[in-house]
Amino acid sequence: MVAPCDQPPDMSTSALLDRFALRYAAGARALVGMLMAVAAPFADPPAGPALCGAVAVVLFGWSVAYLYLMRTRPRARVWVVDVAAMCALCLAQPLLVDPALLLRMLGWVSPVASVAVVALQWHVRPRPGAVAAAAVCVAFVVGASLAPEITVGQALAVGGLWTAVEAGLSRLVRRLVHRGGAAADERMARRFAAEREAELARARRAEQRAHWATVHDTAASTLLMVGLGGVDGREPWLREQVARDVAALDGAPVTAGCLQDVVRRAVQGARVPVDLEVDGDMWLPAGAAGALGGALAEGLENVARHAGTAHAQVTAVVDDGRARVTVHDAGLGFDPARVPAGRAGLALSVTERMAGAGGRAVVRSRPGEGTDVRLEWPR
Repeated sequence: MVAPCDQPPDMSTSALLDRFALRYAAGARALVGMLMAVAAPFADPPAGPALCGAVAVVLFGWSVAYLYLMRTRPRARVWVVDVAAMCALCLAQPLLVDPALLLRMLGWVSPVASVAVVALQWHVRPRPGAVAAAAVCVAFVVGASLAPEITVGQALAVGGLWTAVEAGLSRLVRRLVHRGGAAADERMARRFAAEREAELARARRAEQRAHWATVHDTAASTLLMVGLGGVDGREPWLREQVARDVAALDGAPVTAGCLQDVVRRAVQGARVPVDLEVDGDMWLPAGAAGALGGALAEGLENVARHAGTAHAQVTAVVDDGRARVTVHDAGLGFDPARVPAGRAGLALSVTERMAGAGGRAVVRSRPGEGTDVRLEWPR
């Protein structure tokens, strides 16, 4: 037995092309065989329509069986039998084909034999495909040259050489298709690898930004207050703030919670008095609770450090299927377009943090008109 053509992985482009080629080749071989079997008894066969009709019935039945057996997986026994049948048909041409039709390349055996060797190149490896094509070509030349008034040269001209050329061209197309599929698979693999690398890089950058945001919101802010002399170390809230900073830096897990609880915890840690208004509630998963609480705390910290006012207003509502928390101050305000690149508080701790949890943050401010930071998270 001869092994079939190597099959690439099931989901590769090469595999899909091979699968389609197997079905197409088997279908073309079977269809031509059935059509020629129907036409054979009407082509004025020298041995008479009865013998030719019997051969045509066998050819029709075999063509149907060939389609069923070869449409998905090449089988050595099937194609060997088919090659033997084609050789027998070619040798029997003096009985089955009118010599006048044969000389004009109108015989019915030649199309069947040609398509058979063409289809075979898609089913087997090059060496057995070449041997089978050569056998059919030799049988065609021998059978045609046995017909009256047909020489070997004429037999070569009316089908022998052309059948060999068709087999060679079919093998070439098969090779080109396989190479094209392999090239497509290679390009897709490179693209997927590049996409994976880009995704990993994005994940690493997101993790790094989340770490920077945690540092910015916790230890950096506390140390900045101490360094600027904003606290003298005896404030009752400082010990708790330092404990929360250490827990956050140690990666303390953020648990899910209700919107009201998340907002109240953030407000309790604020360094400015806050007027709090909460309307409605929503259960937030851990990621959303952590993002919303951290962003709210950072918004209040910005009020304490930059707004120039000792008062903030926080409004939390559940409306239109989303949680909305707004931090408002009537302080100095600023121009968002002129924020220095090193000032990443609102960008890292608020905007990116909310985006990473599936929400969004909108900052509106104008010099002398205060600042509004709106945090939204969909249900």
